[in-house]
Amino acid sequence: MAVSNKGTEERAVGGVTRRDALVKAGVVGAGAIAAGSLAGGAKAATRRAGATPKIRRGGRIIWALEQDPVHVAPYGAILTSNQWGKQAAYDSLVEWDKNLNLKPALATSWKIAADQKSITFNLRKGVKFHNGKELDAGDVKYSIEKMLAPPLPGSIVTVSQVPGFEGADVVSKYVVRLRLKTRDARVFGFLAWGRYSPIVPDGLYDQINVARNAIGTGPYRMVGFNPNDRVEYVANRSFWKPGQPYMDAMTLKTLPDEQSRIAALRAGSIDGATVSSDGAKSLANDSSLVVLKGGTAAFRELQFTIKGDPKPWHDVRVRQAVNFAINRQAIINTVYSGNGNYSGIVPPGYGSWPLTQAELKNKYQKFDLPKAKALMAAAGQSKGFSVKLSTFSTPLEFQQIASVIKSQLKAINIDVDIVAQEPGTFAANNGTGNFEWDLTARGMRGDIDGYLGEYNPSNTIYQRWYPAYKNVKVWRAIGNGKIILDPAKRLPIYKGAQVQLQNDLPQIGLIQVNKYQVVNKRVQG
Repeated sequence: MAVSNKGTEERAVGGVTRRDALVKAGVVGAGAIAAGSLAGGAKAATRRAGATPKIRRGGRIIWALEQDPVHVAPYGAILTSNQWGKQAAYDSLVEWDKNLNLKPALATSWKIAADQKSITFNLRKGVKFHNGKELDAGDVKYSIEKMLAPPLPGSIVTVSQVPGFEGADVVSKYVVRLRLKTRDARVFGFLAWGRYSPIVPDGLYDQINVARNAIGTGPYRMVGFNPNDRVEYVANRSFWKPGQPYMDAMTLKTLPDEQSRIAALRAGSIDGATVSSDGAKSLANDSSLVVLKGGTAAFRELQFTIKGDPKPWHDVRVRQAVNFAINRQAIINTVYSGNGNYSGIVPPGYGSWPLTQAELKNKYQKFDLPKAKALMAAAGQSKGFSVKLSTFSTPLEFQQIASVIKSQLKAINIDVDIVAQEPGTFAANNGTGNFEWDLTARGMRGDIDGYLGEYNPSNTIYQRWYPAYKNVKVWRAIGNGKIILDPAKRLPIYKGAQVQLQNDLPQIGLIQVNKYQVVNKRVQG
């Protein structure tokens, strides 16, 4: 048995991920090893230096979830924890490798029509669902229809995440054609992410209670979900990837209290969990545990509203001054003990799309207080102004970041009033544009457009947040990038747009934080 190095639902780009340690269970093959049975606690396997590690199979892993999944329905799930509970059961047509490159999954190949308004997928033959049914084009058609109209307990809110799907046609048993309303480059990222695009058997919603069970083609078969307690999985011995999964079974145990997770790790009653940076520190010297960390897509960001009555920050020079007056390394050192990266509006590690650390640190996000002061003077704001900065009341790190920013912006005479809000209130105000400045976090996106699309006037968020922001070059780049399906042609378009946005700063990217996961030393690879 082994634990792999692949994707996640709160995806850790360039580091350890939940799905790495949990779901695919052996994707990287010979490079991974788990020493001894996780259930039985056998002695660690030994190996000669330089020898290819032997993969140990069997056993059960018990992983703690910090939130209850609530339900495990395949479509319409809003909470990230919904995804944690269900993802081991499902696959999609394509998938990512660890660098976000596309790979065949349930589809072995695909062809884009000349007008780019349809994609024909050739399905992998012989793939079996957990109920024994063979995958065919009818299952894909049914799944696409459910993505576009998620039944309860799912929410139709998630339809906004679906690219311009019009429907699907069965061409033959193993060939399905996906029709698009218009050219839409988000298709492949949406499918590869898998969060909203699992493939299920035709008629699934009439066969089982999807809130409490699952039938997919994934590496594990769900055998039970008890809300506020656990999700139970056993290995899918008919899994389409030969030799996988390595483990016999997996339990996802709901433990929302971090101290309970830490105590369970120390006691050996669970084999792994996600913890905070402070939690990771407290476990660093435990000889039975290993602390893993890696950057995530959940970067921190300073958002402005640029609309209505003129505000000082409507002047681009003021936004630039704020950008150069923020010392990101000081935030990383003060709040995250030195662990983190600079982040633009696309986080580090998101494939080849983001600006480099060198570009950010040495140019676009360089701490330059004299330049910041000069920009404030040029904008007629030498005396500064006051502003309300809203952020989350929990977790505490958001208020800590806000405090550092407040202190730093005093140097350019900006008086920041920090307003900590309960997450639900913050989300409601943020979604409607009811704020001056917001300190928030961004998560994973299935496609690069998910990070830049909001800067185009066609996006609802644009109209709510910054309708007074104008840049035709940015609008054109984002509009064109969304309808070009060739990634090689899209890359320079989005790089250019990021440079423009880094100068205009309708929002200011701050830092990328680390995700910490702790595993028992018996789990390796």
